Formats: sequence, structure tokens, C-alpha cells
Amino acid sequence: MEHRDILTIWKSASIRSRIGLVGGSAGVLLIIMLLFTIGFAPLGRMKEYQNLVNGDSLLMEEYKSAYDDPALGGLLREKVFTAAILELSGSDSIQLAVNLADSVVGLYLKGVKIHEIRVDHFRIDDFLVKAPGRQYVKLFSVPLKVQLQRATIVKEPIVVREAPRDPEEAALNAWEPDTLIQKPAFLKLSLEHGINLVFEQDKNPGLKNKWVRFIFRSRMRAHNLTEYAGNFFTMKRQRYNPSIVIRMPADELRAIYRALPRNAEVVVSYEKE
Repeated sequence: MEHRDILTIWKSASIRSRIGLVGGSAGVLLIIMLLFTIGFAPLGRMKEYQNLVNGDSLLMEEYKSAYDDPALGGLLREKVFTAAILELSGSDSIQLAVNLADSVVGLYLKGVKIHEIRVDHFRIDDFLVKAPGRQYVKLFSVPLKVQLQRATIVKEPIVVREAPRDPEEAALNAWEPDTLIQKPAFLKLSLEHGINLVFEQDKNPGLKNKWVRFIFRSRMRAHNLTEYAGNFFTMKRQRYNPSIVIRMPADELRAIYRALPRNAEVVVSYEKE
């Protein structure tokens, strides 16, 4: 091979190497910029919430600075919760109330509580806990519409059984467990204003349960990342989606999910900082 050919090959390899280096650097820069916009996403959501408050002249007029006193926080929370439940009473279907201030989750029909579950384990995003009083009142004094439901639970289980041959067999079948409801129970309700309400079963004894939990959480993270990336490349403002995570017995979680209609509404109450 002539010296000229060797020099040409070397130059071509050098150019390809530089192009690859530039492409890699650009990719790293894009990732850094994406992470930077994600880091400021809470500011976009905070501004949205504040705009809701500023657009409500009645709230701005009636809200007193004394409500921000920690000694009055419980009374304010109770007033907001009561107002939302009264609003919920106009619905003809079963709806959900999450009162984490009292550590209970309840099903309501026409404003009347028909079922209650005590919860010992829950986590509220600091973004919500630290929200100003006016924002709390604006967001939670009315029921929040569920915009999307994602669950590992069968909504309407169908069980196929053979007809019993005698009364004794019929009695046995009446108490036969439904295998469909034994699936691991995880539920995500996407509410208005970007608030996520996540329910998880409180025990994951087997490998199957742990695997389903891993997949469920991974899909939530992937959905958030996809949304952030879409906003980034279309040059839209990033908006943070705060979450409330609640753990409860799996059978109670299945019952809640199956009782809720497709157009469910949720009342939310929690202790503020």
C-alpha cells in the first residue's frame, strides 16, 4: 500500500473520529439541558397553581392571612374538606375521599360515607406539603376529576364455574376464592392539575408481587420521562407532577378500584407544613 493511500485512510478515520466526538458531545449537552429543565419543572407547576389563585378574585378577597397561622391550620383543613364533600354530594355515583389528616380513605355516595379504610403508611410530596395556604384552598376545596386510571387490577372480574351437582357442592362453591382478585394490586389515578394519587398494596411477600411493583413503578417513571422529553423537544414549559402515595391491604385496594366509576372524582385532604 502506497504512502498516499495510508495518509488518506488516516485522514478519513480522523474525520470520522471527530464527527463521532462532536455527536457524542452534542448528545451529552442535550441530556444536561434536559436534566436542567426537569430540575426547574416544579417552578412551572408552582406558577400554574399561583395563576389559579390569582384568577379567583373571591378567594383572594376572602382568604385572611390569619389562616396561615399553624394554630388555625386544622380548622382551615377541616373547612376545605367539608366544602369538597358537600360538592361531592351532588354526584350519583360512588366517589373517593382521601383524608390523610385523619389517616382514612373512604368511599362516598351522595356525600354519605359507605366504606372507610384506615391507612398507616403514606407519603405526600413536599411540593404539596409546602404549598401556600391559598393554593391549598384553591386546589382541594372541590373534588378533583380523575383524568386517567392505570392499574394492575382487573376492573370487572369474570369467574366461570361449573353448575353444582347438589346443594352441598353449591355451598362449597359459594366460598371458593376468586383467583382473579389475587393479582398484585397497584393503582395510579392522574388527577387534575397534574396531581398523581398512587395506591400500593402494603405487603409484597413473593417474587411475583415484587416484580409487578417494579414494573408498575418503572412504567410511571418512563411515562414521566417521556412527558419531560416531549416538552423539552417541543419547547414547552416543564410541569412537575407531585404525587401522594398510599399503602393499604390489597383486598381493600381492589375494592376501591372496582367501586370507582370511569369518571371518578376525588376529595383530598392532608396536613400542611
